[in-house]
Amino acid sequence: MPATQLTLSNILKEFYLGPVQEQLNNEVMVLDLMTKATVDWNGRVAIIPIHVSRNTGVGFRGESDGTAATTLPPAGDQGYQQLQVNAHFLYGRFQITGPAMSAAGKGGANSFIGWMEAEMDKLVNDVKSASDNAMISGGRVVGFLNEHKATAGAAPAVDTWECFGDIEKIEALRAAVVASGSTELLVDLVRVDRNAALGYTVLPNCVQIQLTATDVINRTITLEVVDLNGAGANYDTSPTDDGFAVAVVISAAQQAAPATAVTNALDQQPRGIFENLGSRAHFGVNRFSPASGTEFPVLQSTIITQVVGGAQARAALALPRMQAAMDQVHQLSGQEPDCILISPLARQQYAALFQLTANTSAAVMNTSGERANKLDGGFSGLSYGGLPIKTARHVGGGGMIFLKLSTWKVLELEAHGFADLDGSVLARAGVGVAGVDAYEGYYRWYYNTVTTNPNQNAILCGFDV
Repeated sequence: MPATQLTLSNILKEFYLGPVQEQLNNEVMVLDLMTKATVDWNGRVAIIPIHVSRNTGVGFRGESDGTAATTLPPAGDQGYQQLQVNAHFLYGRFQITGPAMSAAGKGGANSFIGWMEAEMDKLVNDVKSASDNAMISGGRVVGFLNEHKATAGAAPAVDTWECFGDIEKIEALRAAVVASGSTELLVDLVRVDRNAALGYTVLPNCVQIQLTATDVINRTITLEVVDLNGAGANYDTSPTDDGFAVAVVISAAQQAAPATAVTNALDQQPRGIFENLGSRAHFGVNRFSPASGTEFPVLQSTIITQVVGGAQARAALALPRMQAAMDQVHQLSGQEPDCILISPLARQQYAALFQLTANTSAAVMNTSGERANKLDGGFSGLSYGGLPIKTARHVGGGGMIFLKLSTWKVLELEAHGFADLDGSVLARAGVGVAGVDAYEGYYRWYYNTVTTNPNQNAILCGFDV
């Protein structure tokens, strides 16, 4: 819907009370962290070579005497693969009517905010906000389950699962699929310890898992089994190795064409952190699946849960599990993350691990020799082991994301900006179609997000929300 005099009435002269007060959260911290990288594009595909295996022609031998035990090891070579990264296209479109432009153009600088700032400048904020959200959950991997349990054996099996992820996105997708005329949103569950789909207790392809409800406050999702062969069905996350999570992936096998159209829109999004770390293949290269024969575990990230053993229900955040995430990354890659992302609402949980009461703890004291005259109950910064902990509004509750920032790249096919249409960012709207008295333009960005070293990053999920 284009902006009109009615929609702009709050900023026109006769209603002017002061500068427009921004009520929306425009923070785009994750977007600002990512490095813009220049790469060569082959059409809309960028090719990134990666080193995935060592030369196997290395071994200890005795002094050469002509026997097989002393011959040199067979020659080997270094292993390389290519990440094929497609560009994705983000747009923001605005439209403003001719009368609204004229009305806005008659006001003085102290009377109202101009129509350009009202529509164009704030559209940029909207585009950046959408991009920042996609930096976390862009693509089909939308979250992670920390629980290891089986559903009831009788169909339909229904259960509520704790989920660290983009619950709001999941609910929006579920509602859109239902509104399209289909039943419910279908999901796949992938065990991230070996990037393999979870097995079912009935014949393959006879079970579908529907996501039927979400709880945004408690960060849970409800899953229900659809038994397609009437033999009784359930699904089981308990085979997942202790301490590892289960990825929630929006399934490509939706029930009907309208639902498929809804969920296929996910494939138009740039790949976010969840997809980069939790998908079964990393931009065309298999990570790790013992049955595939072409696995590359070096591309596997660390995605672990707060609790090890048992059903793995959520538990209070604890420093040892944070250290476990760091140590696992170091074990896999020889590197350590250098930044931790958490939800603003999770910041208090981390801070609570260090709370001290002044009248009961000797740790609160003045050691400088100067007179202490102030107590400040807050904190100016958070870190763990020297790593800064940053809050990002698009990170869900109940989890932390450990990033090695140097491994993350934003690959730009076209830098973001307003499209220059024949020398102008404004064009007549509806010319040759409806002939309306309005102008329009759009903001665009052609890009994708990729980590070149998934094993240098980690996710910790499953602590209390």
